[in-house]
Amino acid sequence: MKEKILIGVIGRTYGIKGYVTVKSYSDFPERFTAMKEMKLSGGNEEEIFNIEDAYIRNNRIYVKFEGVNSREEAMRFNGKKIFINKDERVNLEEGRYYISDLIDSDVFDKNNQCIGVVKDIINNGATDILVIRDGKTENLVPMVKEFIDIIDTDNKKVVISPIEGMIDAH
Repeated sequence: MKEKILIGVIGRTYGIKGYVTVKSYSDFPERFTAMKEMKLSGGNEEEIFNIEDAYIRNNRIYVKFEGVNSREEAMRFNGKKIFINKDERVNLEEGRYYISDLIDSDVFDKNNQCIGVVKDIINNGATDILVIRDGKTENLVPMVKEFIDIIDTDNKKVVISPIEGMIDAH
């Protein structure tokens, strides 16, 4: 079974011709205008709907599904989640990573001593921060080249060079 990634949710209807709004969870909202179909899930049901039209105006995404021609017909999509398969994600440039690829990565220092596991990533505006837990403590490490030596998403491994005092002693 392919891993699915949540990229958005259907919002309210728009106009009287069957359009819906989309709340995007993606850093790439333009992806919605290029899609030919959408995988929607509401509870345990997953359905695929063909897209008749999609556009972005004033930073809002609007989508019309084939065969949906009125506001009333479009209302049934409200709140449905939009998924893609993991292999359909946008390819990132070198040095950029998907959060989901970093979560649960083992973190080591440059001496190969295990520091913990990435449990979250905080975006504080200036830079992303790795939240590393070892069961007892939580350490925060900015994702900047001065501290991050290696990120290997294939092997779920991160190697860091923390400065003195950055990592709590056990």
